[in-house]
Amino acid sequence: MNYETIPEITIPNELKLILDQVPEPWGIKNLESRFVYANPALIRLNSLKSSSDMVGKIDHEVESTLAELGAESFKEQDRKVFKTKKDLVTLELYPKAVDYPYVVRKYPYFNDKQECIGVVGYVKTLEVCSLDSYVKGSMPGSLLLRNPDGFFDEKECEVIFFRLQGMKCSAIGERLNLSRRTIENRLQLLYTKAGVKNSDEFKCFCEEKNYHRYLPKKFIPQLSIHFEGVTHPEPL
Repeated sequence: MNYETIPEITIPNELKLILDQVPEPWGIKNLESRFVYANPALIRLNSLKSSSDMVGKIDHEVESTLAELGAESFKEQDRKVFKTKKDLVTLELYPKAVDYPYVVRKYPYFNDKQECIGVVGYVKTLEVCSLDSYVKGSMPGSLLLRNPDGFFDEKECEVIFFRLQGMKCSAIGERLNLSRRTIENRLQLLYTKAGVKNSDEFKCFCEEKNYHRYLPKKFIPQLSIHFEGVTHPEPL
């Protein structure tokens, strides 16, 4: 989208003071998708040192692995917000740049004349909490995009992922194109490797090492997933 003149965005100091203190990453861009504001949390998310590393730049100009990997997708999201003048929610998964999946919500930024002159968005870590965790009184945790410690390899993690969801060996075999007997044998090898005797002990072992939160790379369909028609004020 081309604009003869990019409207200037003036951000009230009161708003900056508030956003500077919140723990969630927040950013504001103009119609060129150039950052005019980035709070400290957003700077940290991108592994940068100061706001000057982002403000005045478009994503692909930011020296951040996350910004570089998502540059085209982020710009496409901005265009959609500019065009529709409606908020947009996406699930972002960048295992090469961040440890956790996160939800981004972007809103059109209007001036006093109700003209869209930019986009404002914030980031929230995707949290999961099983009924079992709730009963135990555990706090919600974030899905992991990176293997917790390398104790189990990727192929083993794929079996573990489905097993911890309560799936039977035959169902796991169907998902992984393997026989039920193969899955049973692999589970026994996993039990031996973990030094446990049964599925309950294995589940506890995986929870202690955070494998119950790990999303294997095979199950990440794409890096950015749009959610259409979301109208709730919170993404989660």
